[in-house]
Amino acid sequence: MINSDIVYTLVGLPLLGSALALLSKAFWPGSKNRVLEYAGAFIGLALPWAVLVYTLPDVLDGHVYGGIIGGWSPQVGIQFRFDGLAWLVNLMGFTVAGTAWIYSLGKGPRGAGFTSVFLIQTAALAATSMTADIFNLFVCLEVMGIASYVLVASSEKPGAILASFSYLMVSATAMVFFLIGIFGLYRLTGSLGYQDIASSLAALPDHGGIAGVVSISLIVGAVAIRVAIMPVYGWLPDAHALAPHSISAVLSGVLIKTPLFALSRVILLIPAGAAAAQLMGYAGAVTALAAVIIALSQSDAKRLLAYHSVSQIGYVVTAWGAALHVGPETPQGAALMTAAFLHALFHAMFKGLLFLTIGNLSDSAGERNVYRLKGGAALLRRQGEILPVTALAFMTAALAITAIPPMNGYVSKTALSYALKGSWEYYLLFAAGIGTMASFIKLGKTFFGKPVADSAQGQLQSQNQPHPQGQIQDRSDDLPRKAEGSNGSSGFVLVSQSILALAVAATGIFGPWMYRFVLTMFASGAGENLQYDPRGMKGLSLYSPGGIRNTAIILAAGFLLYVLTRTRPGTRLLKRIRDRQRGFHGLLTSFTLGTLAIALWMYLR
Repeated sequence: MINSDIVYTLVGLPLLGSALALLSKAFWPGSKNRVLEYAGAFIGLALPWAVLVYTLPDVLDGHVYGGIIGGWSPQVGIQFRFDGLAWLVNLMGFTVAGTAWIYSLGKGPRGAGFTSVFLIQTAALAATSMTADIFNLFVCLEVMGIASYVLVASSEKPGAILASFSYLMVSATAMVFFLIGIFGLYRLTGSLGYQDIASSLAALPDHGGIAGVVSISLIVGAVAIRVAIMPVYGWLPDAHALAPHSISAVLSGVLIKTPLFALSRVILLIPAGAAAAQLMGYAGAVTALAAVIIALSQSDAKRLLAYHSVSQIGYVVTAWGAALHVGPETPQGAALMTAAFLHALFHAMFKGLLFLTIGNLSDSAGERNVYRLKGGAALLRRQGEILPVTALAFMTAALAITAIPPMNGYVSKTALSYALKGSWEYYLLFAAGIGTMASFIKLGKTFFGKPVADSAQGQLQSQNQPHPQGQIQDRSDDLPRKAEGSNGSSGFVLVSQSILALAVAATGIFGPWMYRFVLTMFASGAGENLQYDPRGMKGLSLYSPGGIRNTAIILAAGFLLYVLTRTRPGTRLLKRIRDRQRGFHGLLTSFTLGTLAIALWMYLR
């Protein structure tokens, strides 16, 4: 283990940048304010890449950076571990955060205050990936959450503050139970470090008995809310749909996945943790299919994307749960964990790009209703976007999420299919792929459809309905709004979209290399438990006849499903799904039942 302070800078640099941005707002108004703000953003979002490059050779060789901050004893000090998993999570985080901040310079909330909070969120994300004690994990998740509440509320959209408050209430409730779980484990073991908790539980009769099972269940249930899998996903659509577009990209691309991979460190060491992961994997498969059905029913473009975030995280959780159940150090577990993170990373890229492109179009058009917003590419061209950057970027991301080669989504979903083939989860994810295809045929018309006004179909599908009780009302898909930021597409907007679009295409073209790279990074942390050689392991065949055939089936079935949703019975069914009731009380009930299910499952296993 390498005891070096270099990895602290992944947290320290964003915090230093945040302090500079805050100081510029407080003491240097005018042009100096902007210079210091940009300097802070450069320090917090660009310099960490140098740290990632510096540490990469050591991490690839299997070395782990670790230690206790300040040299304190393990009982009271903040423990950290920087290995292949932490490196990959930071890669995902800084990629999306950097491009999202560039986008915010062109459209959306901006300024020193926004940049300061944004960098605090980024620092908390990096800290969450590296922490090796459970109380510090709680602190990092709370800081990340608090920054997110502020950033969601910074939107000018009607209902954003209420969505932020709902997010706050749900997350705070979950973290109370997380803290109770920590207390239970600490009372049983007298330790907060992951390794110490694991060794102490292993020495206890029945591994802590019912008290241990309940404590772990509370922690897993709380993380499930932050990850937004069914049935505890209800907070996400409002928060992601109403947040500024740059923040939607970060929330969907990175923040809902980071707690999941941070939980991996805990759950792998705890008896019966594999059983809890298995149950979460089952829930993930159901989430992937159910959420895509709800997404297909949406009329608001950003809300449609938000539900697709729930669906896509279902893919990730399915493979993650299966990997932890069989053991990530085994060949099958390695393939599953690699597929899980590969899809998490690629989803961060293409979903972030989707939020940025749809956000740019909806702001320029003053419209988010997918049944009324048509011909967006022509609209952006009339507003001064000479090259169709936004439309091409959207097409790139849409091809990726629907798993069309050679985009990166095809690579990660093929890896998932390869790892899960033969299981019942495989068939649920296959069906979810059909729903995803239908959704993006529908959403693609916002850019490439023929402009229509007040068609009978549009009127039928987008008419206002009484708002379900307990649900945040967002009529931004029905009412023209003042765009966030300038009209048209600024240079910052186009640059950020271009960076992500190139990343989506490049990581797809070099998909086999990316697969081997992620596999090697996970192998580097397996240490003496390693049972396979990733450099000698045969890579999956991305362009096998079976893979191409499945893509063709999904494409044809997705188009057929889209046609069926355009019929009168299909329209009515989608409206009924869209208008279902949901609220805080339902989410709390789901959390309670879900936590009890986890506890019972672990106890019986």
